[in-house]
Parts: sequence; C-alpha cells; structure tokens
Amino acid sequence: MGLGAFIRSVLVRISSLFYFNKRSKVIFYHDIHSIRSYTDMSTYIGLFEKHVDIINKNGYEIVHEITKKHGQIVICFDDAFLGLYENIEFLKKKNIFIHLFVVSSYLGKKNYINERQLLELNKLELIKISSHTHSHKILNEINEHDIESELKESKEILEDLIEEPVDSICYPEGKFNKKTIHIANELGYKNQYSSLPGFFDDNFEGGVIKRSLVQFCKEKEFQAVLKGGDHILGIWYKLKHFRR
Repeated sequence: MGLGAFIRSVLVRISSLFYFNKRSKVIFYHDIHSIRSYTDMSTYIGLFEKHVDIINKNGYEIVHEITKKHGQIVICFDDAFLGLYENIEFLKKKNIFIHLFVVSSYLGKKNYINERQLLELNKLELIKISSHTHSHKILNEINEHDIESELKESKEILEDLIEEPVDSICYPEGKFNKKTIHIANELGYKNQYSSLPGFFDDNFEGGVIKRSLVQFCKEKEFQAVLKGGDHILGIWYKLKHFRR
C-alpha cells in the first residue's frame, strides 16, 4: 500500500467512528477476477467475497433498488469488463444483485463483454443494465451537443438491445456539471450516479446519487466505508469531479 492509500485508509477508519447507524448506501467496483484480470481496476474475487460477507454480517441487505433509509446496499459495476461475466456463477450462487453500467461503444471490444453476453446477463434477475455513456467521454469537458450525443446514443443502443427502458446513468470518471444533470433529466434518466461519497438519501444538486468506490478496500477500511467514513473525502471529490 502506498503512502497516499495508507493515509486515505486511516482517515476513513477514524472518520467512521462518528457514524453509528446503518444508513443505506451505494458502492461500486469496475470488475472482479479469479484467474485473469481484464483491467488494473479489477477486484480479486476473494476480496469481493469478503466485502459481501461484511455487508451481510453487519445486517445490510443487497438490493436492486434502495427503498429504505437504513440497511440496504446497492452494488454497481462500471464499464462492463469481461470479469463480471466470467464470474457470474459466483454471483448467482451468492444471490448478489448487481447494477451494471455499460459503455455502449465498448461492447465487443477487447476485455469487454459483447452484445450476446450482455443479453445473457440481462436475462438474469440479479442484473440491472444501465448506461455509462456511449464512448466514456468526460462529460464536464465537452460541449452540450456532445453531452447530449453521449447520453442519447447510449440510451438508444442499450434499449434496442435489451428491449427494456434504460433510465439510469453514471458519469465517466464520476465527472459532471449542471449541464450534464439537466440534459440527462431531459433525456429520461431518472437516476444519475456520481462518484461522490455519501449516503443514498444525501443527494447532490437535488437528485444526483452518491456512491463510494470500494474496489481496493481491505476489510477494515471497507467496513469503515459502509459506516460513512469516506465522507470525510467529500469536499476533495467534489472539487475533483464537479464543475458548475
């Protein structure tokens, strides 16, 4: 563990001591692997299993959609790497619900799932498919026309493939601005997910859902994140991810 990661872990664990309830929360990863890793953002499946065990032991319920202020967790995966598909039997065995955000232009590319695999996943009650834009452009660095194109094209492609409404999106690299929020709302994205840490009911800018990145958390840090310990990093994440 590098110095920066160590300091982050210590801050998160100390901060978690000030939270004493099980408020519902969204967490996210990029991929999981057992043998072959398709990205350096992938989480070893043994560590992921420990995370799931911690969630269960602390009395949380893993759900598709949060409906209660306390006790529920949504698990997201961004980008749709192949590892999730290759380890689907583990998810089925453990009955783990997953919200998968797909970059529509990445389908079929090296290290990513293809259209056939996407349809297989979509048939499972455990998997919900949503948008991660069309080509993963950073939304607060492009103009309004390009933002609309990224969001609209992804929505249309995914809806044509799975033949179901796609009403949720998460921002590439977690970066966005007010124009992004407005355009996504206009296009029918009812749920917009950021990478700002926070509890589910603590929305940003009137509706943007907060999520905590946990893909490399060791057990004690992960438990601290569930309690809200990473919220101490909220101002830093806001400065890094949000532009008005």
